[in-house]
Amino acid sequence: MASWNIAVVGANGQVGSALVELLQNSALEIDHIDLLGSDNSEGEVVRFAGKNITIKHIDSMDWSQAHLAFFAANQKVSQNYARIAAEAGCIVIDATGEFALDESIPLILPKVNDHLLSEYRTENIVAVANAAASQALRCINALTDIEQLSSLHISNLIPASYYGKQGVNELAGQSARLLNGLPAENDFFEKQLAFNVLPTLATDDEVIVEQIRRITGNYQLSISIDSIIVPVFYGLTQAVSFESALPQTIEQDPELFAKYGVDVSTTGYPTPVTVINREQAESQLIYLANLHYSYGNQQQIQFMSVSDNIRYLGAKILLETAEKLLTDYID
Repeated sequence: MASWNIAVVGANGQVGSALVELLQNSALEIDHIDLLGSDNSEGEVVRFAGKNITIKHIDSMDWSQAHLAFFAANQKVSQNYARIAAEAGCIVIDATGEFALDESIPLILPKVNDHLLSEYRTENIVAVANAAASQALRCINALTDIEQLSSLHISNLIPASYYGKQGVNELAGQSARLLNGLPAENDFFEKQLAFNVLPTLATDDEVIVEQIRRITGNYQLSISIDSIIVPVFYGLTQAVSFESALPQTIEQDPELFAKYGVDVSTTGYPTPVTVINREQAESQLIYLANLHYSYGNQQQIQFMSVSDNIRYLGAKILLETAEKLLTDYID
């Protein structure tokens, strides 16, 4: 088995930290790892494989020494550094959305369309699908061929962590103040999120729609999205309904659901609190429930699902992409 030099950009962020943890138990043989960050994180020490590794400033990185780099910071960082890394010969796997709609760069959802990883050679960059697109399409692909979808509706209940540490910290601070009889302060979100719900911007939903169209290959697919930010720290909840050109069935193939990392509940239902539980930290799945035909339209299938948007839809999706790429597509 080949060994690899790996870099993680945004190593102290939510997804980056989770990815570093998962890399320690992955199938990848890692010879050397660089943990990279900005002025705010430079000098922090992270434990990896029994050793203390200091986070370096991204400006100090010699990209020619890395075989592969995960970009898990923000779009501006990817915009400024990803192509520099790629041009130096380092393969970039980007989770920020910076390249998700670039037709020259493959947009990957592992287990669903990872055959497109062969196209990484075009620019040495691979984009991975965002959390909302990944969760919905993995569930749907266990039920029907996503290329045959004729209509799709997704209602997203988005946790604060979807917006990074700033979102989590603001929700925590607002909750603490309100419980102590103090007025909430909001610097990151436009309005108070604690004990409240907030609509997202239409541009956020547009990103989800366009990523789904790219992954399904159907740029005319009828998609509607509703997204609400809810006062939950972790765990993306979705209510999904869809129709397909293929005959519809809700009969379950356990092996197919398992392939896509989906656990189907026939009794009860998952919630962010039950799914995002530290005792279940190693149980990284999408939890699906309430699978049924629409009561108003028997041609339509509906379900709800919950998953960890950081460890599973963020870090594990990145790792699965890398494992498939390095195992099957690198000479």
